Amino acid sequence: MNNGKLTRDETVALLRKLSSDDAFRAVFEKDPAAALKEIGVSSGEIAALPPIEAATGPLPSKEQFQQALKEILEAGVSDHICMIF
Repeated sequence: MNNGKLTRDETVALLRKLSSDDAFRAVFEKDPAAALKEIGVSSGEIAALPPIEAATGPLPSKEQFQQALKEILEAGVSDHICMIF
């Protein structure tokens, strides 16, 4: 992790789980730190993240997380394509 942010790989892993895994989504709603540990984010990295506010409602839909995941994955591809030219 860099400067209180998840790495790209951690972000992708988080979005994959939030877009497809109901059990993970339930854990994330109740205890985001435990959910982040579940995907391999260390305690030190979690401590460096900005505080996660308690959710006032349910998480956004799986489809919204799927769209965010798609955007991140496509952004990575466009970065690599630009380097080829």
